[in-house]
Amino acid sequence: MKSPGKVVLYLGLALFVLLISCNPRQETKLNPEAPVETKILGQLAGMWEAEQSFINNDGSWKDEKKHSVWKWYYILDGHAIQDDWITVDSLNNQTIVGTNIRIYNTEENEWHMAWIDKTNRRVAAFTAVNDNGNVIMEGTNAKGRQVRNTFFNITENEFDWKQEWILMRVKAGSWLQKFIAGVRADSCNSYSL
Repeated sequence: MKSPGKVVLYLGLALFVLLISCNPRQETKLNPEAPVETKILGQLAGMWEAEQSFINNDGSWKDEKKHSVWKWYYILDGHAIQDDWITVDSLNNQTIVGTNIRIYNTEENEWHMAWIDKTNRRVAAFTAVNDNGNVIMEGTNAKGRQVRNTFFNITENEFDWKQEWILMRVKAGSWLQKFIAGVRADSCNSYSL
């Protein structure tokens, strides 16, 4: 049996970790020597609630929406950004868990990004450019599909994101879409990152 002092210490540590993990603005320090473009996605540092909508093959939107948590924070001494993504189902089970690392390359004038998730267990590489405040990513996802992701309407408390990909079985050259609306989370929620 643990001594009362150790129990209090463990409870104190657990509370400290919980408070740190629930801080939506944790690790939001941009290095002043980082490329200025880092601020474009860096403004998303913090915790976000995301609602996903999917388009049907006929162009109509599906009624079902998926809910996710998206946590953004600086890494590599404030020169890069990492974001963690968790999608949950109606029973609060984690169905997708993944992470991105994003860094701006000033010599190539573009972002380099890598995504990995526990489902596909492969790295998907993307590059992205700034187009008047919109960030347009292109690459090939873990399933080999050509993908284009666009962040737009970015404000302090909201952003929109769309993902488009080509499925040859639907119609060669036609893009399908997924749309995400992100809203800054005010407090910690029940999803663990």
